[in-house]
Amino acid sequence: MELTETERLMLVGKKEEIRESTEEIIELSCDLKKNVIEIKKKITGILSLLSTIASYSKPKNINLNPLPVAAQFIFHNLEAKVILPRTTVTLLGIFCNTANSITFDFTRKDFKIIIPKIDLSLFRAK
Repeated sequence: MELTETERLMLVGKKEEIRESTEEIIELSCDLKKNVIEIKKKITGILSLLSTIASYSKPKNINLNPLPVAAQFIFHNLEAKVILPRTTVTLLGIFCNTANSITFDFTRKDFKIIIPKIDLSLFRAK
């Protein structure tokens, strides 16, 4: 089943939101201690947007599973008593570049509905 033009435009809009959020993260990373909460919000938002896009498509060039792990690692670094600015900024950059470089196949050719088998033996008369 092909996506409608409306769905495609919505997904392109989500990709644009990811780009905007990553640019904001890069700006916020100039003062990590002051912007910890805002950076976390942006990262969480990016993960949500990627999840939405992935639900309509298949990622072409990357497995999305490591991104939440990377986000958690960044959160841990941001919460550390001593923030290592260079390391944390590098991690944020890698996260942002990865999120922006993901491409998607916007078709539902492989869309399947899986109906689990139901054991009806409980209802059979003995």
